[in-house]
Amino acid sequence: MYHKQIERFPDTFLFGASTSSFQVEGGQTSGGRGEALHDRSPKKAGITDFSTASDHYHRWEEDIDLFHELGLKVYRFSMSWTRIMPDGKNVNQEGLAFYDKIVDKLVGYGIEPLVTIYHFEYPSKLVDDFGGWLSPKSIDAYEEFANVLFTHFGDRVKYWLTINEQDHVIKISERLGLSKESEGVEFEGQVQQANYYMCVATAKVIKLAHEIIPNVKIGPAVNPMPAIPASANPLDVIASMTFNELSHYYILDLHCRGKFSPIHWKYMEDRDICPEVKEEELQLMAENTPDFIGINYYLNQTVAHSEKEKIELRGQGVFMEEEAGIYKLVENKEIPQTDWGWNICPEGLSIALMDVYNRYQLPMLITENGLGAYDEVVEGEIHDTYRIDFLANHLKQIKDCLSLGFPIIGYCAWSAIDLVSGREGMDKRYGFIYVNRTNDELRDLNRIKKDSFYWYQNVIQERGYSL
Repeated sequence: MYHKQIERFPDTFLFGASTSSFQVEGGQTSGGRGEALHDRSPKKAGITDFSTASDHYHRWEEDIDLFHELGLKVYRFSMSWTRIMPDGKNVNQEGLAFYDKIVDKLVGYGIEPLVTIYHFEYPSKLVDDFGGWLSPKSIDAYEEFANVLFTHFGDRVKYWLTINEQDHVIKISERLGLSKESEGVEFEGQVQQANYYMCVATAKVIKLAHEIIPNVKIGPAVNPMPAIPASANPLDVIASMTFNELSHYYILDLHCRGKFSPIHWKYMEDRDICPEVKEEELQLMAENTPDFIGINYYLNQTVAHSEKEKIELRGQGVFMEEEAGIYKLVENKEIPQTDWGWNICPEGLSIALMDVYNRYQLPMLITENGLGAYDEVVEGEIHDTYRIDFLANHLKQIKDCLSLGFPIIGYCAWSAIDLVSGREGMDKRYGFIYVNRTNDELRDLNRIKKDSFYWYQNVIQERGYSL
């Protein structure tokens, strides 16, 4: 270590945890909730859907009591667009009342609510009406929803996230209301146009928040997977830099500068998939930048130069294995992996925090970071030492970055409680609190505190002294 490290996290640092409405709430047909796009997705064999999830809709009081016992200073959650505006247009008072109870209980416990406006839960009626994020009409629809939230909850909620993991929305066809079969050349053009509309919508909502809520803090949540070069070959170094541009900086450049990354624009130009752009909308972005940047960090990537020459147009997965002539993902034997093949690299979080701040000069808030694992109940207990090790090593990186002077507002682990993982259902558990159900059986849905619950409780109490 080449610098003196702080002993404890600052008193102002917010220790927290996260969830999202569609993954934790359930109550799919309760309280006047409308249909979301994910409700239309066919059930995947062997895993559960989101209809009951962790049943937070009916057990929210018990859950927030546990969050208070855990010692959370901030709780990040999303407000379901379809619960508040079932058809994407008209307000459902029962939906507002549900979140009123949650916000009031959090505030009563001294827990700061951090609300995500859009976390993968789009009203299917708006997709039927005009195509959702594929249409410029989505900009006004999103602003109308945000206006309802700011007007109703702005007196109690000061921290907001605009759109969660925008790159994961646009690169997964079903989240845009398209079928998997639609992916191809046309889909790639639609992806870039939807991305642009989401950036315009974000700027409009940031502007609106600053007009309505005093002392508001609002920003996007992005998902950096910082690439390190596979070798000392300069081509690999350039490939890793390009990967970072095409995986997350292309979004942040629009949010924070109102400009397209040169590499991203050239990438689109070569493939004839550039979006329609208006100068006044770029100006809107440049004038309404985020107050902070949310960082969802799970893994890094190791990248080498791609020797392929032919440019390929194809549907973009979240983790593209190779882009011809640009980069390819390679295995790194120095980095261990999870049961799902995700790299475990705590140092990657420091790389992400340093790079994001050096590039955009904005405070940061870790909005997701966690380990998905097969948790086993043994005589009523869950001994998840693997999760404790994972989180402790990442918190040490944050502590180190704070020691260097990087402005980090807080840390929200993913997740506060077990919830439904998008691809693995209830098998892949992240929470400090176990939910007694499986993919096949609802069981009693009882909550059980894991060993990581007591560990994190102590970390918060001593402000990370023993890390």
